[in-house]
Amino acid sequence: METKIIEYILTIAKHRSISKAADELYVTQSALNQQLLKLEKELGAPLFIRTRNHWELTDIGKLYIENAERILLIKKQTYNQIQDMAQKWKGTITIGLTPERGIQMFTAIYPKMHAKYPSTTFQPIEADVETQVKMLDTNELDISFQTIYERKYKHLVYTEILREPFYLCIPKSHPLAYKEKLEPDQYPEISLTEFSGNLFTLVKKTSTMRAVIDNLFEKAGFKPKLLFESTSMRTMQRLTENGQCCSIIPRCYALPSDYISYFSLGEIASWELTAAYAPSHYINNAAKDFITMATDYWRAHPYIE
Repeated sequence: METKIIEYILTIAKHRSISKAADELYVTQSALNQQLLKLEKELGAPLFIRTRNHWELTDIGKLYIENAERILLIKKQTYNQIQDMAQKWKGTITIGLTPERGIQMFTAIYPKMHAKYPSTTFQPIEADVETQVKMLDTNELDISFQTIYERKYKHLVYTEILREPFYLCIPKSHPLAYKEKLEPDQYPEISLTEFSGNLFTLVKKTSTMRAVIDNLFEKAGFKPKLLFESTSMRTMQRLTENGQCCSIIPRCYALPSDYISYFSLGEIASWELTAAYAPSHYINNAAKDFITMATDYWRAHPYIE
């Protein structure tokens, strides 16, 4: 099924520029313009309003793009189904991953996936949850691995991998700290109300887990005094190790430490690690196997070394 011209037009529409589209497609601007003019002659109408620095879609162009995207999706899904039936897999599976934990999982299971599907390209893309959802909606991702506190996107199909608790981290020098080095299954539970006068470093407001953390402080009846906000769990841990603040982090970072005491904050202090995909998107056997292998990995390796 030849769809090259469709891909050309979609790329021009994405960039709103024929020169940028030509750069991405590795074709000359002249050759790309010839293809566009040929298609517009066939249709009998222009797809773009041209200006020197910016191209905008006409109403006819918007209709073409809407249906062109559907055609490419149908092509991809048809090919995937045929490959499953013939057991001859090839092509590319794009996989959305959250930073740090996601790429660690990918590099761990990739050798086995490649051995089983040598003609399939597994393309990892690191992005936050909101970006991954947008990419699922535009078919830029086949599957997505997310950490979420609620399944608010009702149009997606979710597969739970595990529930992950958050732990309060306090310096060993803190009056409420225990001095021994405990294993994760031994971390005791404590009430956040005990720490109303303490200084905290927390994950940034834009993070998915911050909604859970803010709810914990609301239930505890106080707003935390912030040293600052960070996107790095490692930074938060180091500041706690140095005795500068308390913090709250997911279980995957909470390895036993000589300098930090970890505490459980109860069942509500948790989120879900999940695989997600669009229900209209055909998930082939290679993608299903990737989800299964990722699930097995994370359940066996719940901590980042």
